[in-house]
This record gives sequence, C-alpha cells and structure tokens, in this order.
Amino acid sequence: MFRRVLPFLLLPTVVGAQSICAIQGNGAASPFAGQQVTTEGVVTAVFSGSGSINGYCIEQPGCDGSVDTSNGIFVYAPNAVVAIGQRLSVTGTVVEFNGLTEITNSTHAVLGSGTVTPTDLVLPITSSGNWERYEGMLVRFPGQLMVVDNSNWSQYGELYMAPDRTFAPTDEVDPNDTDPGGTSSTGVSNVGAVQAAQDVIDRSFILLDDTRTSSWPDPAPWADAAGTLRNGSTLIDLTGVIHYSYGEYKLEPVAPLVFKHAERPAVPEVGGTLRAAGFNVLNYFTTLGEWGAANNAELGRQRAKLVAAIRAMNADVLVLCEIENADAAWQDLVAALNNVMGAGTYAVVEEDAFGQGTRTVILYKPSILEPITTLYALNTSIFQRPHLTQGFRVVATGGRFLFSTMHLRSKLCDGASGANMDQGDGQSCFNALRRSQVEALVDHWADVRSATGIPAQLIMGDFNAYTQEDPIDRSRSSGLHYQFVEGGYTHTYGSMFGTLDHVFATTAMEAVITGTAVWHINTDEPETYDYRDGNVSRYQPNAFRSSDHDPVLVGFQGGRLNVGLDERSERSQVIFSLDGERAHWWLNDPSITGTLQLLDPAGRLVGGWSVTGGAVEADLGGLGAGCYTWRVPGLGSGRFFKP
Repeated sequence: MFRRVLPFLLLPTVVGAQSICAIQGNGAASPFAGQQVTTEGVVTAVFSGSGSINGYCIEQPGCDGSVDTSNGIFVYAPNAVVAIGQRLSVTGTVVEFNGLTEITNSTHAVLGSGTVTPTDLVLPITSSGNWERYEGMLVRFPGQLMVVDNSNWSQYGELYMAPDRTFAPTDEVDPNDTDPGGTSSTGVSNVGAVQAAQDVIDRSFILLDDTRTSSWPDPAPWADAAGTLRNGSTLIDLTGVIHYSYGEYKLEPVAPLVFKHAERPAVPEVGGTLRAAGFNVLNYFTTLGEWGAANNAELGRQRAKLVAAIRAMNADVLVLCEIENADAAWQDLVAALNNVMGAGTYAVVEEDAFGQGTRTVILYKPSILEPITTLYALNTSIFQRPHLTQGFRVVATGGRFLFSTMHLRSKLCDGASGANMDQGDGQSCFNALRRSQVEALVDHWADVRSATGIPAQLIMGDFNAYTQEDPIDRSRSSGLHYQFVEGGYTHTYGSMFGTLDHVFATTAMEAVITGTAVWHINTDEPETYDYRDGNVSRYQPNAFRSSDHDPVLVGFQGGRLNVGLDERSERSQVIFSLDGERAHWWLNDPSITGTLQLLDPAGRLVGGWSVTGGAVEADLGGLGAGCYTWRVPGLGSGRFFKP
C-alpha cells in the first residue's frame, strides 16, 4: 500500500506563480493539472518516514476570499526537510493523484515564518460535497468527537468520528407514525423523516487517519491499557489537515492525540432474584468451515470467549441464537460451560430447525428452574427456525412463567423479491416477512398462555428489527409490553448503532421485572479482536468481541410469580390460584380447619377467612397491586403477586 507517483512522459507546461486557491480551483480537479507552478504558503503539517504519506501541507490563508476554494495543498516530497511554521516558496508540478490535488517533483525555498489559525468545522457538515473546499487545509473540530466506527482501526489505523453516537434512523424514527409511541405497522407516512435523519447521519462523520500508508500498524495507534480502542471513546478539539485518499476525505492529525477511552464494562446489575438473558452468538458451528469457525483452533477460541461471556452473566435462563442446526453444536458449548461452572449447571431445551442453518436453544439451571410444560415450537413455512416457548417453575417458590425465544428473518437481501425487497423506508429487506412472522407468533403465544394457564411470559432474542420498525410495533399492538433496555444499542452496522435484540413481557411478567440492561461486550469492540486466525496476535480469551451482538439481561422477582393449580408447596401443602380478582386455596386435607390470613407488602393483616372443607375462596377486588403473603397458622404460608 505504499504510495507511487507515475512519471510524466512529457515535460509540464510552466505557468509561473499562482496562489494556492487558484491551483485548487473551485471544482474537484485543479485547472493547472499537469502544469508547473510556483506558489507559497506556511507549513501546517509534515509527514515523513517509512510508511508515512511522505510530504507536507502548506496553507495561504485568505488567498482569494472565497469559501469555495481551499487555501491549502499537499506537497508530495519524500525527502524534503521542512518544519511546521516555515513560510515556503514551492515550485513543482500539479497533479491529481487518485482524486487528491497535490504538487509533486518539487523544490522549495524558505522565505521566513508564519502561523495558520485552524479553520473551525462543525459536524454535521452542510453538504458531503463541501469537503473538497477544505482539502489540504488545517482544520479543527471544536468540542468533543466520539469514535463511532473502529472497524478499520487495527488494519488501517482509521476511526470514524462524530459529535455523538450515531443511531440507525429507524431505531428512533418510526416509518409509519410521527409519534414514536404509535403502533402502526404498515404505511409510509413518516418515511420522509427517516430519510432526513439518514441524511444528517451521512454528514456527521469525519474519518480520522493515523497518517500511515502501511497496513496493520504495530502497535495499533491510540490503544488503551487493555490493548483496544472502543467505540464511545472521545477526543476534544480534534485538529489536523484534510487529506484525500482511497476515495475518502480524512483528517490527518498534526500532533499526538489523547483519547478519553471508553472502558470495558462489568456485567450490569438488573436486580431481582432471577436473571434471564438473550444472546446472539454469531454462528457457533462445530461443523468447521461453514458459517462459523474455519478450524479447530478457531473453534477453541470462539468457545472460550462465549463461555467467558455466558459464565459472567450467570443467567438462570437464557436464549442463544445462531447455534448450528445440529445437536453436536449446543452439546459442545453446554459441555464447556458445565466444565467451568460445575457439572449439571445448565440443561437445554431445543427443537431442530429446517435445513443446515441455525437454530435457537434455551439454557436453564435445573437447580433453579424446573420445566413444567411441553416445549411449544412454532415452525411453519414462513420461519427459518422454530420459535420456542417453555414453561418453568421456580423451584424455591413454585412461581411459574413462560420463556419464549425470538429470531426473525435477517435484513440481508439475498433472495428478496416483491414486498420483501428494500422499500426505501429504512427497514431494509424482508420487513414484510418479519412482520408476518410476528403476526403468527403473537397468536401462537396467546394460545400457549391459554393452554398452560400461565399468564407471565418473557420474550427475548434477536428481532432483526430496530426499535421503531414494524415487527416491534406489531408486538406492542398485541398487548405485549416493551421493556426499554438500559444502555440502548445491541448492534452496529454501517457506522450506526441500534437495538436489534429486544425484550417483551406480558402484564403479569412485567409486574415482577426489576431491570433490563445490555452488556456492551461486542458492538463497541473492534471486530479484529474476535477468534479468527487472522486476529491471533490480538486475541484475548475473555468475553469481549465474543460475537457481533451485545447480550441483554433481565432481572425479575421469582417469588412474586403466581403459583398455579398444579403446583404444590411442600412447605404449606396448599394449592393456590388467582383468577382475576378471585383467589382460591385448597388444602391437602379437607378436614383441616382454621383461619387463612392475608398480609400486604408491608406485613399488615388485610384479610382473614375461615377454612371450610379444606378450601378458601376470597374476593381480592378491594386490594391494590403488590406482593401478598398468606398463611395458615400451624400449616404453612406462601406468596403471590396481584397485578
């Protein structure tokens, strides 16, 4: 990737002294290309040494008074000895090198000294076409800029910077509803706002370069103590010269940069007595050379990272997306987990998918949760894999809930046709199919709740839809409650962030949720820190960059979940159910008599009923929502949550 200048076959025409502004002109190419000129300016940046861009920039402030022409220019001069602040006379040939106006084959003379005040630029820039007018100039971005894309940092020493984290438009703007709180899942009435948001984003980036032309700089520039540079890291008053190479305008810094590094986060606290998680593991395949690891060494590194992440989250139940559709894959990963966490820590419920793609599996701790229903799987022809629902009983309390997986069709356009093609509304391809998949799922889930008699349902996984897109709106309009994720985004693509991994809950489940948060172990880390052979020199056997999605965690109070008719408390020997405002208790022995007492969340006695025929029925309509305790003195006690 070292720079090479092609020799001229003919001697250039000599046109004499010209200002830098005249040489640059007000178009993309110089009007003096191929001609020899003499100009002067103050040196604002010097790039020298092996692997550098080999030259310097000079600037002639206000050389024509026009904002449409640049006051600076790059001089390609590998062996020149110049210094910042010198005022030079430069004679050389003007060329357009891959779109960059520069002077080459040059000589120079020192005329004296001078200073150049950086031109302040504010993002978003007025127009993406405006960068040409700053080519070769010393500029400054006052205030803070944030790293929003580090995908080329390891290989090319490049970072995309913006005033703040840039979110995919449909993560914040609804294509159908002006009000983001709306639940319309069809129509294009607000697509103009989506497109306007995208336009602002496109004008909000500046590409920061490390001034080198060689690949894979070692050490990588600006790394933190952990050897990484995460998205979210910031700089203040970034200053440098605007350069053009490889089809992009970029900023070459003129002094060492001091980043405020975004630190690697700990597992977030979500409260509660139980913890659930959703995690897309990015193609965990034991069949090598397919979609995941290419060889055993890569598989070992991938496994180590995923085990580190799952172990740290320590969830009682979790859904894993993108496991190979083969039993060997989930068996391999679970065996590795149980090897480090203890034999039998996790068990699995799963269902085979179609073909050779991926499936979704549910992991749970049998010491904490007991499956009490059949495994429900919706796997019709509109789906790529089964969507699972498993009913669990909390071993310690008898509370019951349904746990459901989600992994809708991706946004990739392969095979898209008709309504599934990109409609230009920000939702990409196969949005129509994803919407149809949700339509089928909300009906299926209602049937499962009816069949099991379990009202508390938690739904987690990869929706492949941003927060304001149709599948999310359709889920909300079905009566499910969206759980806003503390920490926001779970994925990044095209220098934009957004939430693809969502959480929904029924009313009964939402009442016991104590917190929902995302653990940013992947989206902010450079992709080149994953398990692949090409990244061995950077590999770290920890949770960071174990996948391309961030996992989401949910905390909830297991003791506040309803206990069903078929669930028997070993301590109390009493069966309890709550049907609307009516509560029922059945004692094992119909001959037992006494008084059943009810205490409110503060421990105050709020009711008492005589046990008749081993049963009690009570109207709880006058009681507010909350967690209540019942007890039959001398027999036992229990708790339930009243919505």
